[in-house]
Amino acid sequence: RDAACTLAPDGAIHRLPSVTGVTLDAAALANTLTPELTALRLPRRAVLTPAIKAPAITTDDLAAVDTVLGVYTTYYDPNSNRGKNIERAAMALDHVLIKKGAAFSFNAIVGNRVADAGYLTAPVIVDGKIEQDIGGGVCQVSSTLYNAILLAGLNPTERFSHFIPSSYCPPGLDATVADDLIDFQFMNPLPHNVYILASADGRKITVQVLGTQADLQGKHISIETVGSSRRPSVYRIYSANGQVVEREYLHTDSYS
Repeated sequence: RDAACTLAPDGAIHRLPSVTGVTLDAAALANTLTPELTALRLPRRAVLTPAIKAPAITTDDLAAVDTVLGVYTTYYDPNSNRGKNIERAAMALDHVLIKKGAAFSFNAIVGNRVADAGYLTAPVIVDGKIEQDIGGGVCQVSSTLYNAILLAGLNPTERFSHFIPSSYCPPGLDATVADDLIDFQFMNPLPHNVYILASADGRKITVQVLGTQADLQGKHISIETVGSSRRPSVYRIYSANGQVVEREYLHTDSYS
Protein backbone atom coordinates (compact mmCIF):
# COMPACT_ATOMS: atom_id res chain seq x y z
CA ARG A 1 0.00 0.00 0.00
CA ASP A 2 1.31 3.41 -0.94
CA ALA A 3 1.77 6.02 1.74
CA ALA A 4 -0.83 8.76 1.44
CA CYS A 5 -1.83 12.12 2.86
CA THR A 6 -5.34 13.28 3.64
CA LEU A 7 -6.70 16.59 4.88
CA ALA A 8 -9.07 16.74 7.83
CA PRO A 9 -11.94 19.27 7.84
CA ASP A 10 -9.90 21.45 10.22
CA GLY A 11 -6.98 21.49 7.76
CA ALA A 12 -4.81 19.03 9.67
CA ILE A 13 -2.70 16.73 7.50
CA HIS A 14 -2.91 13.01 8.26
CA ARG A 15 -0.40 10.52 6.87
CA LEU A 16 -1.19 6.90 6.08
CA PRO A 17 2.04 4.85 6.26
CA SER A 18 3.15 2.65 3.38
CA VAL A 19 3.06 -1.14 3.57
CA THR A 20 5.45 -3.46 1.75
CA GLY A 21 3.58 -6.38 0.20
CA VAL A 22 4.30 -9.73 -1.41
CA THR A 23 3.10 -11.06 -4.74
CA LEU A 24 2.94 -14.57 -6.16
CA ASP A 25 2.99 -15.53 -9.83
CA ALA A 26 -0.15 -17.63 -9.70
CA ALA A 27 -0.15 -18.32 -13.46
CA ALA A 28 3.32 -19.86 -13.34
CA LEU A 29 2.33 -21.96 -10.34
CA ALA A 30 -0.76 -23.22 -12.18
CA ASN A 31 1.30 -24.14 -15.23
CA THR A 32 3.62 -26.15 -13.03
CA LEU A 33 0.94 -27.99 -11.08
CA THR A 34 -1.81 -28.52 -13.67
CA PRO A 35 -0.18 -31.51 -15.46
CA GLU A 36 0.47 -33.18 -12.14
CA LEU A 37 -3.07 -32.61 -10.89
CA THR A 38 -4.82 -33.67 -14.09
CA ALA A 39 -2.73 -36.87 -14.10
CA LEU A 40 -3.76 -37.42 -10.45
CA ARG A 41 -0.15 -37.63 -9.34
CA LEU A 42 -1.11 -36.76 -5.80
CA PRO A 43 -0.20 -35.46 -3.37
CA ARG A 44 2.10 -32.85 -4.87
CA ARG A 45 4.13 -30.32 -2.99
CA ALA A 46 5.35 -27.00 -4.45
CA VAL A 47 7.58 -24.42 -2.84
CA LEU A 48 6.00 -20.98 -3.07
CA THR A 49 8.44 -18.15 -3.68
CA PRO A 50 6.59 -14.87 -3.32
CA ALA A 51 8.37 -11.70 -4.39
CA ILE A 52 8.57 -8.50 -2.40
CA LYS A 53 6.36 -5.72 -3.78
CA ALA A 54 7.56 -2.30 -2.63
CA PRO A 55 5.13 0.63 -2.46
CA ALA A 56 5.51 3.35 -5.08
CA ILE A 57 5.16 6.04 -2.37
CA THR A 58 6.88 5.31 0.93
CA THR A 59 6.34 6.70 4.40
CA ASP A 60 9.68 8.53 4.10
CA ASP A 61 8.54 10.22 0.86
CA LEU A 62 5.86 12.10 2.82
CA ALA A 63 7.68 12.55 6.12
CA ALA A 64 8.31 16.28 5.60
CA VAL A 65 4.82 17.17 4.34
CA ASP A 66 3.30 19.54 6.87
CA THR A 67 1.24 22.18 5.04
CA VAL A 68 -0.77 23.14 1.97
CA LEU A 69 1.58 25.15 -0.23
CA GLY A 70 -0.98 26.11 -2.86
CA VAL A 71 -4.67 25.58 -3.56
CA TYR A 72 -6.98 26.61 -6.39
CA THR A 73 -10.66 25.98 -7.12
CA THR A 74 -12.77 26.32 -10.25
CA TYR A 75 -16.46 25.56 -10.77
CA TYR A 76 -18.27 23.35 -13.29
CA ASP A 77 -21.68 21.94 -14.19
CA PRO A 78 -21.85 18.30 -13.04
CA ASN A 79 -24.98 17.54 -15.06
CA SER A 80 -23.15 17.17 -18.34
CA ASN A 81 -20.63 14.97 -20.12
CA ARG A 82 -18.11 17.74 -19.60
CA GLY A 83 -18.59 17.52 -15.85
CA LYS A 84 -18.11 13.75 -15.89
CA ASN A 85 -14.85 14.18 -17.82
CA ILE A 86 -13.63 16.70 -15.25
CA GLU A 87 -14.39 14.32 -12.41
CA ARG A 88 -12.60 11.42 -14.10
CA ALA A 89 -9.45 13.46 -14.80
CA ALA A 90 -9.43 14.79 -11.24
CA MET A 91 -9.43 11.22 -9.93
CA ALA A 92 -6.26 10.51 -11.92
CA LEU A 93 -4.52 13.52 -10.35
CA ASP A 94 -5.43 12.66 -6.78
CA HIS A 95 -2.61 11.36 -4.52
CA VAL A 96 0.26 12.02 -6.96
CA LEU A 97 3.78 12.49 -5.59
CA ILE A 98 6.32 14.77 -7.28
CA LYS A 99 9.74 14.28 -5.75
CA LYS A 100 12.21 17.13 -5.31
CA GLY A 101 13.82 18.00 -8.63
CA ALA A 102 11.38 15.78 -10.55
CA ALA A 103 9.22 16.70 -13.53
CA PHE A 104 5.46 16.22 -13.96
CA SER A 105 3.53 15.62 -17.18
CA PHE A 106 -0.25 16.02 -17.16
CA ASN A 107 -0.73 13.76 -20.17
CA ALA A 108 1.49 11.05 -18.69
CA ILE A 109 -0.37 11.02 -15.37
CA VAL A 110 -3.95 11.45 -16.59
CA GLY A 111 -3.54 9.33 -19.72
CA ASN A 112 -5.28 9.60 -23.05
CA ARG A 113 -8.82 10.92 -22.93
CA VAL A 114 -10.51 8.10 -24.85
CA ALA A 115 -13.82 6.27 -24.58
CA ASP A 116 -12.16 3.11 -23.28
CA ALA A 117 -10.90 5.14 -20.30
CA GLY A 118 -14.44 6.30 -19.53
CA TYR A 119 -14.33 9.73 -21.15
CA LEU A 120 -17.40 11.12 -22.89
CA THR A 121 -18.07 13.41 -25.84
CA ALA A 122 -18.27 17.08 -24.84
CA PRO A 123 -17.50 20.53 -26.29
CA VAL A 124 -13.87 21.34 -27.09
CA ILE A 125 -12.16 24.28 -28.81
CA VAL A 126 -10.54 23.40 -32.15
CA ASP A 127 -8.97 26.26 -34.11
CA GLY A 128 -11.16 28.73 -32.29
CA LYS A 129 -14.39 26.83 -32.92
CA ILE A 130 -16.53 24.85 -30.49
CA GLU A 131 -16.74 21.21 -31.58
CA GLN A 132 -17.67 17.91 -29.97
CA ASP A 133 -14.92 15.46 -29.05
CA ILE A 134 -14.02 12.82 -26.49
CA GLY A 135 -12.69 14.27 -23.25
CA GLY A 136 -14.00 17.81 -23.51
CA GLY A 137 -13.59 19.69 -20.24
CA VAL A 138 -10.31 18.16 -19.12
CA CYS A 139 -8.53 21.45 -19.83
CA GLN A 140 -10.32 22.87 -16.80
CA VAL A 141 -8.53 20.29 -14.67
CA SER A 142 -5.11 21.13 -16.12
CA SER A 143 -5.85 24.85 -15.70
CA THR A 144 -6.87 24.38 -12.06
CA LEU A 145 -3.67 22.41 -11.48
CA TYR A 146 -1.64 25.16 -13.20
CA ASN A 147 -2.85 27.80 -10.79
CA ALA A 148 -2.30 25.57 -7.77
CA ILE A 149 1.32 24.79 -8.69
CA LEU A 150 2.07 28.47 -9.33
CA LEU A 151 0.85 29.32 -5.82
CA ALA A 152 2.93 26.45 -4.42
CA GLY A 153 6.21 27.72 -5.87
CA LEU A 154 6.58 25.03 -8.54
CA ASN A 155 7.89 25.94 -11.99
CA PRO A 156 5.91 25.40 -15.22
CA THR A 157 8.10 24.07 -18.03
CA GLU A 158 5.49 23.53 -20.76
CA ARG A 159 2.21 25.40 -20.86
CA PHE A 160 -0.05 26.70 -23.63
CA SER A 161 -3.11 28.94 -23.51
CA HIS A 162 -6.39 28.26 -25.28
CA PHE A 163 -7.29 29.91 -28.56
CA ILE A 164 -9.80 32.10 -26.71
CA PRO A 165 -10.10 32.99 -22.98
CA SER A 166 -11.72 30.40 -20.72
CA SER A 167 -14.78 31.05 -18.60
CA TYR A 168 -13.57 29.18 -15.51
CA CYS A 169 -10.36 31.11 -14.81
CA PRO A 170 -8.96 34.57 -15.58
CA PRO A 171 -7.26 35.20 -18.93
CA GLY A 172 -3.62 34.14 -18.81
CA LEU A 173 -4.19 31.49 -16.16
CA ASP A 174 -5.47 28.62 -18.30
CA ALA A 175 -3.43 25.63 -19.47
CA THR A 176 -4.77 23.66 -22.40
CA VAL A 177 -3.97 20.00 -23.10
CA ALA A 178 -4.60 17.57 -25.96
CA ASP A 179 -3.73 13.91 -26.33
CA ASP A 180 -0.27 13.37 -27.86
CA LEU A 181 -0.19 17.00 -28.98
CA ILE A 182 -0.28 19.56 -26.16
CA ASP A 183 0.91 18.86 -22.63
CA PHE A 184 1.12 20.76 -19.39
CA GLN A 185 4.36 20.10 -17.54
CA PHE A 186 6.12 21.48 -14.49
CA MET A 187 8.96 20.59 -12.16
CA ASN A 188 9.49 20.67 -8.42
CA PRO A 189 12.47 22.94 -7.56
CA LEU A 190 11.79 22.80 -3.82
CA PRO A 191 14.06 21.03 -1.31
CA HIS A 192 11.32 18.51 -0.45
CA ASN A 193 8.72 16.38 -2.20
CA VAL A 194 5.23 17.69 -2.91
CA TYR A 195 1.96 15.75 -2.99
CA ILE A 196 -1.18 16.54 -4.98
CA LEU A 197 -4.73 16.17 -3.74
CA ALA A 198 -7.46 16.71 -6.35
CA SER A 199 -11.20 16.48 -5.81
CA ALA A 200 -14.29 17.17 -7.90
CA ASP A 201 -17.38 17.19 -5.69
CA GLY A 202 -20.12 17.75 -8.25
CA ARG A 203 -19.83 21.53 -8.20
CA LYS A 204 -16.19 22.51 -7.97
CA ILE A 205 -12.77 21.04 -8.65
CA THR A 206 -10.07 21.82 -6.09
CA VAL A 207 -6.37 21.03 -6.46
CA GLN A 208 -4.15 21.28 -3.40
CA VAL A 209 -0.37 20.99 -3.41
CA LEU A 210 0.93 19.71 -0.09
CA GLY A 211 4.55 20.21 0.89
CA THR A 212 6.94 21.58 3.48
CA GLN A 213 6.27 25.01 4.95
CA ALA A 214 9.97 25.80 5.40
CA ASP A 215 10.55 25.47 1.64
CA LEU A 216 8.78 28.79 1.01
CA GLN A 217 11.14 30.57 3.45
CA GLY A 218 8.33 32.59 4.97
CA LYS A 219 7.17 33.95 1.61
CA HIS A 220 3.57 34.26 0.45
CA ILE A 221 2.86 33.71 -3.25
CA SER A 222 0.16 35.44 -5.28
CA ILE A 223 -0.56 35.87 -8.99
CA GLU A 224 -0.89 39.21 -10.76
CA THR A 225 -2.28 39.69 -14.25
CA VAL A 226 -1.80 42.96 -16.14
CA GLY A 227 -2.80 44.11 -19.60
CA SER A 228 -5.98 43.41 -21.51
CA SER A 229 -8.09 40.26 -21.44
CA ARG A 230 -6.91 39.53 -24.99
CA ARG A 231 -3.23 40.04 -24.21
CA PRO A 232 -2.61 39.44 -20.50
CA SER A 233 0.84 39.28 -18.90
CA VAL A 234 1.16 37.11 -15.80
CA TYR A 235 3.52 37.64 -12.87
CA ARG A 236 4.15 35.59 -9.76
CA ILE A 237 4.53 37.78 -6.68
CA TYR A 238 6.56 36.72 -3.63
CA SER A 239 5.86 38.70 -0.47
CA ALA A 240 7.28 38.59 3.05
CA ASN A 241 6.04 40.59 6.03
CA GLY A 242 3.60 42.38 3.76
CA GLN A 243 6.33 43.55 1.38
CA VAL A 244 6.96 42.38 -2.19
CA VAL A 245 10.39 40.75 -2.37
CA GLU A 246 10.24 39.35 -5.90
CA ARG A 247 8.09 39.85 -9.00
CA GLU A 248 8.60 36.97 -11.44
CA TYR A 249 7.44 37.38 -15.04
CA LEU A 250 5.81 34.19 -16.29
CA HIS A 251 4.35 34.79 -19.76
CA THR A 252 2.21 36.95 -22.03
CA ASP A 253 -0.70 35.33 -23.90
CA SER A 254 -2.37 36.46 -27.10
CA TYR A 255 -5.97 35.28 -27.52
CA SER A 256 -7.83 35.47 -30.78
